[in-house]
Amino acid sequence: MGLRGVIADDEVLIRMYIREILENNGYEVAGEAEDGMDAVTLCRETKPDFIIMDINMPVMTGLEAARVINEEKLAGFIIVLTAYRDREIAEKAVNMDIMGYIVKPVDEDTLIPAIKIAQNKYRQIEEMEREFSRTKETLNDRKYVDRAKGIIMERRNMTEKEAFSYIRRLAMDKGKPMAEIAKMLLKAYGE
Repeated sequence: MGLRGVIADDEVLIRMYIREILENNGYEVAGEAEDGMDAVTLCRETKPDFIIMDINMPVMTGLEAARVINEEKLAGFIIVLTAYRDREIAEKAVNMDIMGYIVKPVDEDTLIPAIKIAQNKYRQIEEMEREFSRTKETLNDRKYVDRAKGIIMERRNMTEKEAFSYIRRLAMDKGKPMAEIAKMLLKAYGE
């Protein structure tokens, strides 16, 4: 099954046209909204992979809605539509992590490549965030091991290498990660 998207535009004919393009290209439409506030609500309810949203909508503009959607991580990525070629609006969109910017009228040859590019960019960002999280976790784990190693060196009169080997051996014997063993030792030693 393809990606799930939400369409937000105050013009019903544009929503219908975009829905047709998406469905003809294997995308699922999770819902439609006619203003920015409804777009936020719909994203909260459906958690779509993406949203295609007009900038100029009543109640809450597309950029205002995009701010909420991004802050609350309610959709994977956002592509905005506008009827105007406005550099200031485009710059605002860039600063809000909007993944695509399309000037109306929308057509299949513009929309589908924009979705594919945004999807690829979003995947790359997600992978970088996962890698950053793993690196951060590894560094945090290393801090625990280093602290435990220092205490073991002091309490057991061991060299750094011996203390590290001791923690590693415990981890292997207990079938647990070294960081988990180090955390237990730190708690046991009241640290």
